[in-house]
Amino acid sequence: MARVLVSVGRGYSADEVAATCTAAGLRVEKVLHAVGVVIGTCDDEHPPDLAGLPGVGSVEPDGEVHLDR
Repeated sequence: MARVLVSVGRGYSADEVAATCTAAGLRVEKVLHAVGVVIGTCDDEHPPDLAGLPGVGSVEPDGEVHLDR
């Protein structure tokens, strides 16, 4: 499974985008209303084309950030 972060485009609500992404096949885990981000998982081999959906600003893979000291 791939975990992705979907940013909400201007003029749309996070709940609208979450519903649209769910209908496209994303398994929504969290909706972060304050920052306009939907977090979810999808199939690695056949991810849904979320970037072209109404209300989607961008789609990025979720990952870890490591800081070197």
